[in-house]
Amino acid sequence: MPSSASSQPIRIPTTPLTPTAFAPFGTVVSSALPPSTTTIPTTPPPGTTYANQQTALKTPNISPLTSAYRLSPSGAPASPTLSLFTCFPRRLYTSQYKKQIYDVKVLERHPYTTQTFIPLASTSAHKSYAVIIVAPTLPSPAPPAGVSLTPYFPQARPLGPPDLNGLRAFMAEEGMGVCYGVGTWHAPMVVVGEGRMDFVVAQWISGREGEDCEEVGVGEMEGGVEVEVNVDMDGERRFGLRVGSKL
Repeated sequence: MPSSASSQPIRIPTTPLTPTAFAPFGTVVSSALPPSTTTIPTTPPPGTTYANQQTALKTPNISPLTSAYRLSPSGAPASPTLSLFTCFPRRLYTSQYKKQIYDVKVLERHPYTTQTFIPLASTSAHKSYAVIIVAPTLPSPAPPAGVSLTPYFPQARPLGPPDLNGLRAFMAEEGMGVCYGVGTWHAPMVVVGEGRMDFVVAQWISGREGEDCEEVGVGEMEGGVEVEVNVDMDGERRFGLRVGSKL
């Protein structure tokens, strides 16, 4: 439907997923080598070491596995877990301007744990991509002077709802994973394309409802949140994020 004059959309261009761009929200998990590299380098890239009789490269500490459950209301113990998420392509709709749109309904956060998504290699001929949608957190109440709101520091709790004016959408290239920092608002994993994507997910879980995951509906906030997905005829991917009224 047309945008109303009282709720003009805020357009935010989507950027490629890189460690620097994603740093306010967490870390990027990716290989130090390009996909075209098929033989082991004569010198290990920075941050890596040889392993397995110099037939492999090891990159230690690729993402944190942090628990802040000691600060939860219940104080219930939590355990580190590995899960497999099989994510299928999201349904897109075409706007009146012939744009492919993904309508974001929910943002969520895990208040007391990091959450890492590591994609598994696919043998399918159908190409798909992950779109990573994240938002800063509004303080509630304002933090004391000198206290950082960086997601990795749980002393920033209690925190408020997502700041939709700071929403970002990142395009993950093949083989790239992410680790959401403690308490980082994000959309449930969004896959676009023709085939499914499988992810190994690492996080702490206590089993306490409301402590493992918090959700907020954004369909009614600020007119809604939409990701604009454009694919050129030559296959080049272009993504844009629209916050505001529905198209």
